[in-house]
Amino acid sequence: MAVRTRIDSIATDINLIVSRDLSPTGQSRAIADYARTEIARADDKNKRILGRVPPRVITVDGRKGGQLEDVRPNGGSIITEWEIVSDVLVWIGDTLRDRSPFVSGDFREGWMLLADGQVVELGGQIPPADVYTFVNVVPYARKIEVGKTTSGRDFVVQVPNRIAERTAKDATARFGNIAKIRSVWISLANPYTLKNDQVSRSFAGGKIRISKRQRPDRVRGSAITYPAITVTLKAA
Repeated sequence: MAVRTRIDSIATDINLIVSRDLSPTGQSRAIADYARTEIARADDKNKRILGRVPPRVITVDGRKGGQLEDVRPNGGSIITEWEIVSDVLVWIGDTLRDRSPFVSGDFREGWMLLADGQVVELGGQIPPADVYTFVNVVPYARKIEVGKTTSGRDFVVQVPNRIAERTAKDATARFGNIAKIRSVWISLANPYTLKNDQVSRSFAGGKIRISKRQRPDRVRGSAITYPAITVTLKAA
């Protein structure tokens, strides 16, 4: 998926800067100058966010790689697409692994990327998609993310917990103006199921409170949900 900017020769802002007294060639040149300025502005913005100018493709009147000056002065269009999704996804994937506790390595390697629900192979080409999802598929992923011991301390002590939540928050601060990034819990096919009923506990002021009510999603046989991050690129 790419971020796209479209410039139409009949748009109001173009009409304001292109004099109809110009020849057709002069009008096309004026539109091209305007487009070149807008593209440079977008390049600068992407460089500030990503640290580099991502690859882009310019399509002029339906022709990829066409010259800006070839745009039709009436009814023409210039479309620029920046391929930025890989930068966002690589940063999130690397950060999730860097923040994961390491014992056997299973949890760190348990992070999986889905593109519209389909698995993206490690190191493979990232396909276009409406929604990208990072999810950790090991059975104890929920326990690592938010679990507590009977004493009330975090289940994981090697690293801070809430790995997906913290990474989504940091990714939003970094890429929030080009992508919507959320920390969520999702269901998976063939999920791990609870072996026993689980009580609901809360911890406040150093005290443990156990609820008398049994949550329906925490009874024996219930499928667990998994910590995940969803990424949706914003339209330009």
